[in-house]
Amino acid sequence: PRGVDRDRRAALRTGALLVGGAVAWRASDAADRALGGATRRFTGSKPTGDLYGAETEGGAFPVTSWVADDPDPVDSETWTLAVEGVVDERLTLGVGDVDRGRTAGGGADGGENTGGVAEPTEVEALLDCTSGWYTVQEWGGVRVGDLLDAAGVGAGARYVRFVSVTGYRWSLPLAEARDALLATRAGGERLSHGHGAPARLVAPGRRGFQWVKWVDRVEVRRHRDPAQWLVTLVSGFD
Repeated sequence: PRGVDRDRRAALRTGALLVGGAVAWRASDAADRALGGATRRFTGSKPTGDLYGAETEGGAFPVTSWVADDPDPVDSETWTLAVEGVVDERLTLGVGDVDRGRTAGGGADGGENTGGVAEPTEVEALLDCTSGWYTVQEWGGVRVGDLLDAAGVGAGARYVRFVSVTGYRWSLPLAEARDALLATRAGGERLSHGHGAPARLVAPGRRGFQWVKWVDRVEVRRHRDPAQWLVTLVSGFD
């Protein structure tokens, strides 16, 4: 190792390399398009139709898991989704409730009271995975805003945290979370385990690692969750 040469010649050489790299990348992208190859997004991701040998599991798009997030299949018969935190009434829903948009709340006596019925929602959204692919799918499920309205958002709430059965989690600002979807279907088919069944977060405009799979808790919070970045690295490890 030696000290960095900071003279003008070294600076010009570094600048030329950066410019050359950018030109080469643009030329490669143009060649791809001219030859009918992959159409990359600004993130560098390719459409799934240009992937070869990718493992898929329903929905015609790859199955990927973030770091160690790879749980056993979740039993949809016993799975429940809790909507809790800074809310007027805690909700507990089964997979049928989420699939059909029905909401149910936990009563003061510990029982469950039937809440309002939200319309099942279909959303076309682009999923861009950090492993280098993207797909546009029609996602079906329940709008998060409908769940929050049924639970009643408490004073001072600013964030909504989505938590997986593995402990993986991600938060969205309250206004953004309202437009997100808890999906049980993709492309008209029920989600497979690898794609996050029974329910996964669909957050348009966010990268794939933020679309939490196997969600079992939706937590309304007053404060940001600074530890969520750490959790993305350690969730799923025993």
